[in-house]
Amino acid sequence: MLRIINIGLLIAFSLCYLEWGQGQSSFIFQVIYELFSKKSDLAGSLTHPLILAGLIGHLLLLYCIFKKTPDKRINTIGVLILSPVVLLVLLAGALSMNLKIVASSLPFTILSVLYFLKYRKQTYS
Repeated sequence: MLRIINIGLLIAFSLCYLEWGQGQSSFIFQVIYELFSKKSDLAGSLTHPLILAGLIGHLLLLYCIFKKTPDKRINTIGVLILSPVVLLVLLAGALSMNLKIVASSLPFTILSVLYFLKYRKQTYS
């Protein structure tokens, strides 16, 4: 069950919708593609804390998806690293009253709550 939640978390994180300026918008997976397709400034981009945190969170969740028995601490760290990025997107959507941004960040939020409820249930039972 945790593997399915982790896959859902990765997909939900990638489908968070961002909108800024006049008619500029993209999903996080599009931003990641743009980031890695530009080889000239890759090192400079990867040193940004927000981008580095997202990359580390992705890698930790991927590790837990493909490992036979995932470590719950590593899994929790991965979710906790990605959560501030999504909560920042949710806050921006709520403050700008943009329903598309709020709706795109809700699946990750719901899945992370499910993850922590499932994790707590397995820890105490």
